[in-house]
Amino acid sequence: MSELSFWQQIGVSVQDLVAGFCGGVVKAFVFDRGEPWAIVSSVVVGALTANYLAPLIGHYVGASGGAAGFLTGLAGMVICQRAVSFFREWRPGQSRGGTNA
Repeated sequence: MSELSFWQQIGVSVQDLVAGFCGGVVKAFVFDRGEPWAIVSSVVVGALTANYLAPLIGHYVGASGGAAGFLTGLAGMVICQRAVSFFREWRPGQSRGGTNA
């Protein structure tokens, strides 16, 4: 079994992961200067977010390949924070106003 097929089997896109890692590094250098855990978390979250969401984000922003992964990694922390906030407040079967649909 080649190494590439192993990564594909476990759901890892090496190109998106590396591009997201780079986007996370840029985000960390620009916004998280001096806070070691913020830097590490930006890089890790950027890489993981890009691995799974780069094709979707790329479709909506008109980017492909490494550019989609980089942009997703750059915005990875914000994407994940918004998703967590949404799902904390989400109640199945209720409209946004809090009444049943």
